[in-house]
Amino acid sequence: MAVTQWLSRLCVAATCLGGMTAKADETSTNAALDAGIRTAQSGAILAADPAVAPAPVPPVRRPDLAKADADDILFPRYPILAPNVAFWTKVFSEYSENQSAIHDMNNLDMVFEVLDFTSEAAYMDPGSLRRLKNAEEAAALTRTRKLLEEVHEARYQPETLNVEQRRIFDLFSKNTDDARFANAAKALRSQRGLRERTQMALETSGNYLPAMEGVFQSYSLPLRLTRLPLVESSFNVEAYSKVGAAGLWQFIPSSARIYMRLNDVVDDRRDPWTSTDGAARHLRDDYAALGAWPLALTAYNHGRGGIARGLSQTGGTELPDLIRGYNAKSFGFASRNFYAEFLAASDVERNWRKHFGEIQRKTPLEFDVVETQHYVPYETLRRLCNADDEVFRKLNPAYRPEVIAGKLYVPPGHLIRVPAGAAQNFTVGYAQLGDHERFDQQRVNYLLHKVKRGDTLSKIASRYGVTQASIRNNNRVGKKGVRAGQVLKIVPHSEARPGPVTVAVGESKPGLTRAEKHASDAVAKAVPKPSKAGYRTHKVRYGQTLTSIAHTYKVSLRDLRQANDMGSSSEIRVGDKLRVPVSR
Repeated sequence: MAVTQWLSRLCVAATCLGGMTAKADETSTNAALDAGIRTAQSGAILAADPAVAPAPVPPVRRPDLAKADADDILFPRYPILAPNVAFWTKVFSEYSENQSAIHDMNNLDMVFEVLDFTSEAAYMDPGSLRRLKNAEEAAALTRTRKLLEEVHEARYQPETLNVEQRRIFDLFSKNTDDARFANAAKALRSQRGLRERTQMALETSGNYLPAMEGVFQSYSLPLRLTRLPLVESSFNVEAYSKVGAAGLWQFIPSSARIYMRLNDVVDDRRDPWTSTDGAARHLRDDYAALGAWPLALTAYNHGRGGIARGLSQTGGTELPDLIRGYNAKSFGFASRNFYAEFLAASDVERNWRKHFGEIQRKTPLEFDVVETQHYVPYETLRRLCNADDEVFRKLNPAYRPEVIAGKLYVPPGHLIRVPAGAAQNFTVGYAQLGDHERFDQQRVNYLLHKVKRGDTLSKIASRYGVTQASIRNNNRVGKKGVRAGQVLKIVPHSEARPGPVTVAVGESKPGLTRAEKHASDAVAKAVPKPSKAGYRTHKVRYGQTLTSIAHTYKVSLRDLRQANDMGSSSEIRVGDKLRVPVSR
């Protein structure tokens, strides 16, 4: 692709995606080109040097930062965070996964002991090793707490302390707070090292970082933000937390539903490319609301509303104001340290040779993108691109087990990644599919819910992400509502992906229903609509699709979409009222 054509597409893509100014200044653009931005076979923008990436308009320069480089203006290193950044740098690059640091969670430069299980790890099975670590960490916390309490009692008579007590006493030589030992005793914590996991993350990140940088660049966001998965998931696509966060970017369900699809067909959190697009918009929105990247990054962990409340309560304007003065229980250790962890992890990544020597980074995954036009079995799509199961799942990891097992079909309008060079054969094979392999409607896959005491129709509908009308229509639910012990059939629905979507930057978001196709929409808008008198109304019933409705009324899909201002979308729900043009 010609450079001028690439630049033109990038500007269009950024405008469609972000609603933000997408044009970098001339200096940044030339620097980016000099850095050798490459394109993959899929057309996705690949690795640009973070140091020359275009960035959002930064916060107003403070006098003390006037001489700092651009990155330090966007991501300032507050003095209050220096010990935290140093601690997390050791966690990511120095402490082994078989080492545990016993430390003061409020003063991270206070590391009292580092337990080492390296020798035990050489012969113990993982389960036994884990139990040993847990037990030894608990014993070390108890031991250290007792030492701190003893030193607190004898703080005015240091000459009476034994060797271990004196060692603890001397660690606090720069701290004159009379309650320093007692406070530390109440704030003990253990932290296991992440060196091996970080090295593996750096190797794996090669599969995804170039495309991720392309997405963030299209939103005019700092490319350093693409290193956040080092903190969130260690670039483990399968990462799943105890609070239900999933994928590289560790989206929880409530946030995921704002920025991507999370339904019975797909969980876009598990798709590195799709979730990256959602994370970029999430961070962009956090920054737009809070005005500074330290706050926006902390909001990614703590919540935008929580950060805003903290600033309001403390009267503060910066992250250090929250760290010093915001005492909400919810603003705990993880939230207070999130920005410091990000700085440390991204520092380690930038200086990876210093910390790890030579490592072998994986190469970017290359692929072509095709689009489904019908409801099609997952296995059929895999067969058409002649990919083995492992490769196809790696390229399309968002699909639910029910889809992979054939209980549900892949819907129309889904962008599917296929191995590079396989698109043409796929297209030819798809055109030859018979009616037994492509369908006009989704398979029915009921979920069963047994009503418990306290359940209401509203709560159940909200839990499963369906409408109350859908539950009523598919069950015998009267005016009195549901009753305890009743078993309800819940019919899953597909939901459109919220937010802007573009296909200009390499079609790097498969699994998404494209909300707009600019050329076709422009043509559709140019055609005059029938008069109001030329419509009839149709209420969507269970099992119907836009295609089947168009067939029933003998109208074209284009006219049906146009009459309902749907662009190129085919998403409808039970209970929707559609305007159907009267066929002539």
